[in-house]
Amino acid sequence: MNNNHSGHELKYRPRWIAPLLREAIKEHPIIVLTGARQVGKSTLLKQEEPFCNWRYITLDDFDILTQARRELASLWVGTECMVIDEVQKSPNLLNAVKIIVDSFHDKYRFILFGSANLLLMKNVSESLAGRAVYWTLLPMAGSY
Repeated sequence: MNNNHSGHELKYRPRWIAPLLREAIKEHPIIVLTGARQVGKSTLLKQEEPFCNWRYITLDDFDILTQARRELASLWVGTECMVIDEVQKSPNLLNAVKIIVDSFHDKYRFILFGSANLLLMKNVSESLAGRAVYWTLLPMAGSY
């Protein structure tokens, strides 16, 4: 667990959207998760079943981004379920995800998210039309 500046332990607080994401991924091969910066998208996906057991990559990592640009398909070798952060950094990734989902139908599952507003990116909606379901994670409210 991480500690905050006051010395209290921070603990994960389950989000109401998690069960909805679990249900959605059963019917749709791709989830696009949007939300403002720092609302907890990556924390949710690293904590909640089954997503916490999926391969998690971020294109913020220069080596992963380089791999995505050179050998994109190598990112999902050995796995069928992936969480990919900062997807807006590799426009080719969206087309590759589309192709793999179309080729293998129900075999692969992806959750795509990033800091850019993915719903406004034209290539996201065009590449993933009919394949993805879109969810927005809102900030938590209240005092803790």
